[in-house]
Amino acid sequence: MKILAISDIHNNVACVRKLRAQEANEYDVIAIAGDIGSRAAADIFATLATFECPIVYVHGNWDRMPDDVTLGARARLVHLKAVKVGSLTFAGYSFRGPLPGRRQLSGTAEYGRRCRALVRAALRKSGTDLQRCVLLAHDRARHLDRDFPNLLLHIYGHVHTFEVLRRGATTYVNASALDRILPVARAHDRKRLRHVNAGNYAVIEVGRGGKVSVECRLLRRNYQEWTVTGRSTSNGPVGKHLIPEDAVFADDGSFARIGENRHDGSSFAAPSGRH
Repeated sequence: MKILAISDIHNNVACVRKLRAQEANEYDVIAIAGDIGSRAAADIFATLATFECPIVYVHGNWDRMPDDVTLGARARLVHLKAVKVGSLTFAGYSFRGPLPGRRQLSGTAEYGRRCRALVRAALRKSGTDLQRCVLLAHDRARHLDRDFPNLLLHIYGHVHTFEVLRRGATTYVNASALDRILPVARAHDRKRLRHVNAGNYAVIEVGRGGKVSVECRLLRRNYQEWTVTGRSTSNGPVGKHLIPEDAVFADDGSFARIGENRHDGSSFAAPSGRH
């Protein structure tokens, strides 16, 4: 199976559209490890829906959407659930999602322990083989060797640093931040700042025998006339003016034309407007 893994979008619709424009419809599932952004969630999911594959996700600290919000027929929130997609089962928990019962939790560590216990129960009930299971969380889960022995794959984000680790049978993938914006300027006008969406995402392939391969892919930014002038930020698109090459992804009409003019067999329709 081929997984498109993304995280930390932060309401940045343009970076999702930029990703969509450079990727073909060749994925079996999209996995989002939280920080989608409440304000732009509808447009973000509408764009990702054009990949025509299931979407599984958890909420992060940027997300204030109700758990019962509808974000498309193929989108499934996997908070405390086990969801089968093809040959894999996806389960997970949100950064601060609702828990059954009214008992007050003392802090983040106790919340994580409680969530992992509930996810274990959901996986046992579904009869899931952990060697074919993917755990989604916004930040990296601890004690996986104890709580989920032989777990195949753990996808997370929150810390904006791409990372692939292998601990025992489990591959850990920090998908990092799709929302990473670089300040740039032209050589002859360095005071006039513009910005480039320069985030990254992960392409994960799981073979029939359980072999996991991970590739980090960058949003394309080979614009020769622009020079990077400072450090990147990952706090959303508000107040940031994009260079013309990236501004097309922020404009509904321009993005629609990009989708209509694809010639690789994966043309897509733009979202039908903001909600």
